Amino acid sequence: MAPARFSAFELLLLKSRYPPDTAALLLLTWVYVNKRAVLAEDRRYLEVLANGYRHSRDLDTLLAIARADLKAIQLAAEVVLRERVDEQSHPFLRRAIGLATSEGDLSPRNHHILRFLSDLSGVTPAAFARLFREVAGRALTPPSDPSRQAYWQQQEQAEPAAEADTDTPAPSPRRTQRWLGWRTRILSAHARRRENRLERDRLRQQARQRAERRRQEEERLQRARQAEAQRQEEERQADAQRRERARQEEASRQEQQRRQRQWQQAAGIPQPHYRIRLALQVLELDEHASSTDIKRAYRRLAQRHHPDRFHGQGDLRISLASQRFQRIKNAYDLLMQHA
Repeated sequence: MAPARFSAFELLLLKSRYPPDTAALLLLTWVYVNKRAVLAEDRRYLEVLANGYRHSRDLDTLLAIARADLKAIQLAAEVVLRERVDEQSHPFLRRAIGLATSEGDLSPRNHHILRFLSDLSGVTPAAFARLFREVAGRALTPPSDPSRQAYWQQQEQAEPAAEADTDTPAPSPRRTQRWLGWRTRILSAHARRRENRLERDRLRQQARQRAERRRQEEERLQRARQAEAQRQEEERQADAQRRERARQEEASRQEQQRRQRQWQQAAGIPQPHYRIRLALQVLELDEHASSTDIKRAYRRLAQRHHPDRFHGQGDLRISLASQRFQRIKNAYDLLMQHA
């Protein structure tokens, strides 16, 4: 199998410690070779950048690549786009603008190159115009239209000497279309990133809304459980109070009956038969109850302990209620016989 053949720029990327720096340096070199007039300080500035990126020995190679290899320019743009980190200061764009405007006005090519680099960096046209004014100290003028034939005729007439002094090949409509195609792909990539970011934001918002709804539902259930527990506690306390009042009333009634018996014994009044006393206890009456009191007590206790009131609560509960009701009826019948 034949070994893979790499271009000069691909070899630089392979041996680079940080490929995005190498790609950014090539794009800055691309700005440099497309200037109207190259200044000595521009070359020194590139040498300083190359030394900082550990490519001081590769600057001539990068200059040659920037003049002739548009595929390398495309590869560098893709590397920068993939590794780009959004920053408010945009140091890469500031360097490109300063390099392109060091001798005065922008060249027609650098007009489009800088706009291409601003798209690559994710900078809006308005933000790029403000950044250009900050760096260059003047407003950014609109470029000529490279898609018109008159543009290339004007360039050939205005820059014959500059074309003779450089190794840069004359631009052709095919190369222009390729450059416009790269710019379209870059803009499409930014649009896809924006769409993906909006989709992620929408999904995060939906997740937050679902979490908020779950939290509200859990709070509602917690409040309902607390209200139910409070209601049960209140019922338990009320039931305990009722039982305590019933116990106190029973103790008071028994104490009253004991005192009544002691008074009757002291007065020599004969005690009623024990069956009558038991019947009075069943109806919760004392020994001086009248027939009207007996009837009222019977109706009250019969309504409270009637077996029909315990329907559906189990056979044992109904059986106990029936026995209690029968004792109440027997006691009533006995008392009414001796009333």
